[in-house]
Amino acid sequence: MFLFPSLDSIRKRMNYAQLSLVVLMMIPAVLAIGLMWQNSHRYHRVISHVEEITRLNPIIKDELLSSMMDVVSGRKRFEEGTQFQVLEKAKKQLDSLIETGEAGRLELEVSRRILATLESYVLRLGESKTVDEQIAVNDEIGNVASLFLDMLQNAINVEIHASAMASQRMQASIRTALLVEIGLLVLSLVVAIITQQRMSRAIRVPISRLEEFANRIARGHLSERTQEADVLELRELSRSLNTMAHKLEQQIEQTRREQENLKKSELRTLQAQITPHFLYNTLDAIVWLAENGQSSQVIEITNALSNFYRISLNNGKDWVSISEEWEHLQGYLTIQKIRYRDILRYELELDKGLGDQKIPKLLIQPLVENAIYHGIKNRRAGGQVGVSAQKRGDQLLVTVTDTGVGIDYAELQKIRQALHSGQTDIGQAGYGLFSVDQRIKLYYGQETGLLIDSSPGGGTSVSFSVPLRE
Repeated sequence: MFLFPSLDSIRKRMNYAQLSLVVLMMIPAVLAIGLMWQNSHRYHRVISHVEEITRLNPIIKDELLSSMMDVVSGRKRFEEGTQFQVLEKAKKQLDSLIETGEAGRLELEVSRRILATLESYVLRLGESKTVDEQIAVNDEIGNVASLFLDMLQNAINVEIHASAMASQRMQASIRTALLVEIGLLVLSLVVAIITQQRMSRAIRVPISRLEEFANRIARGHLSERTQEADVLELRELSRSLNTMAHKLEQQIEQTRREQENLKKSELRTLQAQITPHFLYNTLDAIVWLAENGQSSQVIEITNALSNFYRISLNNGKDWVSISEEWEHLQGYLTIQKIRYRDILRYELELDKGLGDQKIPKLLIQPLVENAIYHGIKNRRAGGQVGVSAQKRGDQLLVTVTDTGVGIDYAELQKIRQALHSGQTDIGQAGYGLFSVDQRIKLYYGQETGLLIDSSPGGGTSVSFSVPLRE
């Protein structure tokens, strides 16, 4: 269609829509400037022509007739007069006017013939022998000069009429340009509305399809696959979700086969069950942003979500580098920052030289998620989440802190006891903590997992220390 000619990217569609609106808005401006310049130039040329014609009047009336009167009165001899210079000057100016004129050209050509007649009478004056003959010829010169001036006045009237017509055409052009401006403005508004609707639909439909696909995965239909989105920014997400479903299906099948590693398989299943929850909320946020026309944030959160799942899957590997885990946290916090806006602030601190060290994937993100959902989210004024990874000898110390509502003493003791005894029934708030604690103990073979410190209203600090592993 005109609005989106086979563009498969949200960014390209936005750029094309903006370019279309700019072009539509520029057309009336260019048209108005062109028409106004054309008519203004024509009007100026007419006015200049009238001024040039007016300058012929004193040349004939004052200079020529005065020169002839000097000759007739005897103040000058005919040979001493300037009559021929004046006539030549008038002829040149008149020829120039005829060449450049349009409206009064006929009158000017008649004036040119009258000027030739006037020149012939001037010659007769020079040939006259008696004073009476000179007076008679001078009277004829005056009559012809009067006729010449009348014809010039006719030419001026024609030019003035032409200037009035030019003025009317200018006004009509301005009105036309104004109507075109209004029409294109309305068209631009229509295009903007249609563009917004199509943009929203182009984002909302595939997002809704992905959300429904995520719901089917959550209900256990892991064999289903979603169609790849037509939009470039969502295509990678579609592939990641299909890969996720495939990986989940493989992991569940592997769990059934590997009874000797039942505990590890159960923990992976718990880990895989965490992601759809976050996906629902993120897809809802993307749909909300799309419906509100916030396309730039849709692109940002979609790319962050795509990177989030790319690192989460990691080709089925259990171990990732700390730099990859940090990138994973960046994507997760970017999404949460867009969702929760001003109520969430975060700070990441990573010691130099730790980027290549390996840790089990998704070991830190559940702690950050727990801090947001059970600490910051429940605090009216919001708060800050801090994540640090530090080297302590041959140990890696990871600490996640928040300035949220905190945990009261009784609940904190309950969570600590549950983690120590390996109980899974510790409530929704402790689900992520239990998963991370058990994975630390399983992968590193150590008795100590998470260390939790908290107080009501004083925030929470969760940390763990594990051996460095390249």
